[in-house]
Amino acid sequence: MNNSVIILIAVVAFCAAVFIAWYLMKNLRFTKGNYGKQTVKSILKRFAFPRKYKVLENVSMELDGKTQTIDFVMVGEFGLLFVSALQGKGDFYGDFTEEYWSFVDNEKKVRFLNPVKEMDKKLDMFRRLMAKKKVYNLKIESAVVIVGSKADAPMYLSHVGKENIVMTVNQFKKLLEKEKFEQDNNIDVTAVTDVLSNLH
Repeated sequence: MNNSVIILIAVVAFCAAVFIAWYLMKNLRFTKGNYGKQTVKSILKRFAFPRKYKVLENVSMELDGKTQTIDFVMVGEFGLLFVSALQGKGDFYGDFTEEYWSFVDNEKKVRFLNPVKEMDKKLDMFRRLMAKKKVYNLKIESAVVIVGSKADAPMYLSHVGKENIVMTVNQFKKLLEKEKFEQDNNIDVTAVTDVLSNLH
């Protein structure tokens, strides 16, 4: 066996070992339940960094004795992007008119509150808090990102409205490529970030 064959075998073995290690780590993170948020956070950070946008995590709000938490808020010159990350295995089912949605995997069903209605509650509380602070006309976008074991989780949605904020990881990446996230709407990123740090 000549040296070139030995080197080729070594390279293939190394690549296989790296892939297996990556796959096992991904499954471990997925099992722990933080893979979805870490995936979305990584996408937002990569997008925000070169543009000097800010990405805030677990932004808490309180109003009239009620609380809400937003997984991520990206603050940029375009305005704000509210993002919820949902993680689950199997197929994803959602009816925009129903209270509960679900992931179904091998006959196992996991139910959770309709993420679109939950996002609406967060947006409503945020706007009311901004009105109390006399802050108006903030451009706000929103997204609910479904993170499955594959980049394009199978989704079955019904009664979808004119604008669908529910999307896969790949669709979320494409959303960020839209021109509206590059527009300058005269947002003071530092000032708005400070406001978001004290939403009470």
